[in-house]
Amino acid sequence: MSQNDAQAVEAMTISAKETHRAILKLISVLAGPAYLQSDQDKTLNIQIELCMERIKAEASEGVALIDACAPHGRAMLSQAQQKLDALAELSVLHQLAMERFDVN
Repeated sequence: MSQNDAQAVEAMTISAKETHRAILKLISVLAGPAYLQSDQDKTLNIQIELCMERIKAEASEGVALIDACAPHGRAMLSQAQQKLDALAELSVLHQLAMERFDVN
C-alpha cells in the first residue's frame, strides 16, 4: 500500500463518537417533532424506539382523520409510514454501529 493509499484510508476512518453524533442527527431529522431533546440522555436504541412510538401515534391520528373524512388524513398517515420505515432502517445501521464501535 502506498503512502497516499494509507493516508486515504486513515482519513476515511470513522470514530465511535462521530458515528454516535451522526446517528443522533439522523434520528432528529427523520423523526422531526417526534424527537425530543429530553431523550438525549437515553441510549440510541431507546431514542429510536421512543420516536417510533410517537410516530405510530401520529399514524393512528392519520387513520382517525381518514375515518372522519378529513382531507389531510391520508397525507399524515403516509408521512408517518415513511418516517417509520426510515427509522427502522436507521435502527439497522445503529445495530451495525453497536457491533463495530459499541455505539449506544
